Amino acid sequence: MIRSTHQICLTEQQDKNTMKNTFCIILLFCFIRAAFCQEGFERWNERYTTINLTGVMKYETAYADSVDRGLIEGRYYARFDRYQIKAEYLGMKRDVADSIRTSMKNVNKLFGEKEFLPVITAVQKEFLFRVDGTDYWFPIQHVLEKAFQDEIMLHDTVILYCMHFNEHQWNKALYNSFLIAEFRKE
Repeated sequence: MIRSTHQICLTEQQDKNTMKNTFCIILLFCFIRAAFCQEGFERWNERYTTINLTGVMKYETAYADSVDRGLIEGRYYARFDRYQIKAEYLGMKRDVADSIRTSMKNVNKLFGEKEFLPVITAVQKEFLFRVDGTDYWFPIQHVLEKAFQDEIMLHDTVILYCMHFNEHQWNKALYNSFLIAEFRKE
């Protein structure tokens, strides 16, 4: 079969149009995907309230003192929240005490989701940070440890997305655990 020059040109033009259309569809798909990913991050980001950690710690300590002195009824209370905390990484880590892990589990049983219990159980380490001139140890989800150590260097400023597990026990022990659920370098 012999094709005319006109037929060959049309075929080549159709191939070019098909390639252009395919490229446009792929490009459009990438833009839409990026927009949805950004929107998803923004919705997720809004779930974590930016706080003044010093203020939260003062409030929690004062409330616990009021309970201990009998100014507020009840001797046991717990609270759960999600916070964003801007912190400086101080480059140290240590094992999480069993009492901290147990406290987080207690609060999660009251306010959390059953599916999250294995995440708390797997927590092994906590890292040292400085916030407003005060040093704090924050436990970190086990799945984030390696990525954190690979991405964050000594004295880097980071935004920590934390779940706050607050528990005041019958024996007057007060726990304020800020479990790192995600992070990003500032």
